[in-house]
Amino acid sequence: MQTMAFTFMNTKTMSARRTSNTLSRTELCAVPSLIVFDLDNTLWTPELYQLRKLQRNNQIPVAHSDVKLFPAAWDIIQKIRNDPDDTFANTKF
Repeated sequence: MQTMAFTFMNTKTMSARRTSNTLSRTELCAVPSLIVFDLDNTLWTPELYQLRKLQRNNQIPVAHSDVKLFPAAWDIIQKIRNDPDDTFANTKF
């Protein structure tokens, strides 16, 4: 089994690093077929269970006030969504 690590370089390229040997040109352009985000405290904060106190007071959580998206998460989502080269066209999220 080979281990691969992916790093976003910019909106057009993604680099792949294998833990041993050298990479082929195809591997350098490899794009994952599936990207999974762990939602709470990865894309936004606070964790949703922490908002139960609002529900107990008959309040509804408000975006950008009670629930905040992390700026880096927003950047990654926008880079994927607005990729002019359709790099992630066949990637599932």
